[in-house]
Amino acid sequence: MKKPVVKIFSIILCAVLALGGMGGIVYALGVSAEAAPAADPAPADSDVQTTAPKTTSSYDPDAERNVKDETVYVLASADGSVQKIIVSDWVKNALGADTIDDVTQLTGIENVKGNETYTLGGNNSCVWDAKGNDIYYQGNIDKELPVSMAVSYTLDGQPINPEALAGKSGRITIRFDYTNNQYEMVSIDGKQEKIYVPFAMLTGLLLDNDVFTNVSVTNGKLMNDGDRTVVAGLAFPGLQDSLGLNRDTLELPDYVEITADVKDFALETTVTIAANELFSDAASGAEGHDGLDELNDLDGKLDELTDAMAQLIDGSSQLYNGLCTLLDSSKELVTGIDQLAAGAAQLKQGAGDLSTGAAQLQAGSAALNQGLNQLAGNNDTLNGGAAQVFQTLLGTANAQLQAAGIQAPELTVENYTQVLDGIIAAAGESPAAQQIAALKTSLDSYNGFYQGLQNYTAGVAQSAAGAGELNQGIGTLKDGADSLSAGAGQLYSGILTMKNSAPALIDGVTQLRDGAMELTNGLKEFDEKGVQKLVDAFGGDLAGLMDRVDALRDVSEHYNTFSGISADMDGQVKFIWRTDAVEAQD
Repeated sequence: MKKPVVKIFSIILCAVLALGGMGGIVYALGVSAEAAPAADPAPADSDVQTTAPKTTSSYDPDAERNVKDETVYVLASADGSVQKIIVSDWVKNALGADTIDDVTQLTGIENVKGNETYTLGGNNSCVWDAKGNDIYYQGNIDKELPVSMAVSYTLDGQPINPEALAGKSGRITIRFDYTNNQYEMVSIDGKQEKIYVPFAMLTGLLLDNDVFTNVSVTNGKLMNDGDRTVVAGLAFPGLQDSLGLNRDTLELPDYVEITADVKDFALETTVTIAANELFSDAASGAEGHDGLDELNDLDGKLDELTDAMAQLIDGSSQLYNGLCTLLDSSKELVTGIDQLAAGAAQLKQGAGDLSTGAAQLQAGSAALNQGLNQLAGNNDTLNGGAAQVFQTLLGTANAQLQAAGIQAPELTVENYTQVLDGIIAAAGESPAAQQIAALKTSLDSYNGFYQGLQNYTAGVAQSAAGAGELNQGIGTLKDGADSLSAGAGQLYSGILTMKNSAPALIDGVTQLRDGAMELTNGLKEFDEKGVQKLVDAFGGDLAGLMDRVDALRDVSEHYNTFSGISADMDGQVKFIWRTDAVEAQD
């Protein structure tokens, strides 16, 4: 179920506690200047309207209705006095009707967008030949505004007219005071009370930073882009009285005040917007709401707000304690980082030594590999020469056997031992046997040399191959040692950076701890000066307060036009003041 009353309270509370989100109004300066061209001074003032116009209709409220969107431009002097009022109306022909029955108090009506004509009748009636179109028109009016605005200036504590202020220097105060003239008499608790139309007044200024310095604002916010200071103020004139709130408990803003140091005073035009649309929107869908449910709802929300603040304060205190622990642990961390840095320095030195040794080992391995490859390159020559000598010896032995008349197979490296042993055995103890034995001994001696040479060359070949693999392995070791040395250097650099950053870490944690303490103190102050004041303001006579809020909602709904509106239309109205700039005269 929608809670319009709670929505109204939300608007009020957000305005009092935040005063935020108002920067956009200031940028309406240029827009409003175009929308409301300069005009002649306004006619004499008329009586103040003290009762809001009410509209009734026999139309089905659920049926689509035409809507009048009205903007009232107030051209004012620098002190806020009205010079001219121009009203701009947009009649939204939601029904697409050929004619629109309108009501207006405007004079000098001009269709500003289209060729549609109108016919004036009695009682301010105005019938537009719309032909299905929306109607855009503007005109003038001689009528007291529902809200009046006065702008006052003081220089170094002394009141001064804006005309005399141009070009002056000193401490300046500019104050916007708003007076709500629009109310209805409503019965509250058996008594007739004034309930004012709840206008929200948003005032915006652009201050040149070359002219204005040390700017502060009451009931507003400041934004600075380096060249200019944006001032956005918010006020609710009459709302304090409408709600019957004690100013000692909670004060709703009804003025905006800017203070600054000024040099060669000059002030651009200011813009103020007054609208009750926020409150009217909050009231939408309010029919059939249960006031008691609303009351209980609000009471519960205030209890939730109190509980939430207590939780926030407890949480901020825990945050502070945790940051204190973190600060103590950070000091231990710094000690560990120092030890880590010392170890990383040793690792860096050892990795560098390992890389240097690996480079030396690689150089020696390369030389060994080269020498063994040279030796292995002579293996075939050595083996071939030894084999040739062996064949020559065997050839000589074969020739000696033939000369001795001994018939035997031709001696070879493979069979000479078997053949000669057979001949020796057959010769017995003869001198020939001794000669053959001596020949065999000679051949055996050379064969021993020959086999040794074969083993030697094979070993050289294996050593050369092993030296190649060793050289590759040492190369890999060298690459790994280089990577280790580089990594150790990076590790040391990183740890050294960490070590050098440790004091900043301590400072940062210290600032966080101090900030947490300020947060706790700030939340406590906010609870005491803000939340508890709200609880005190809205937690007492809620029944009476809710009656006022219901009345406030109804009064806001009733006020939907300044210049007049047909009973068959819905409407909304806003007011835009544009004050004259204050400039030095040539």
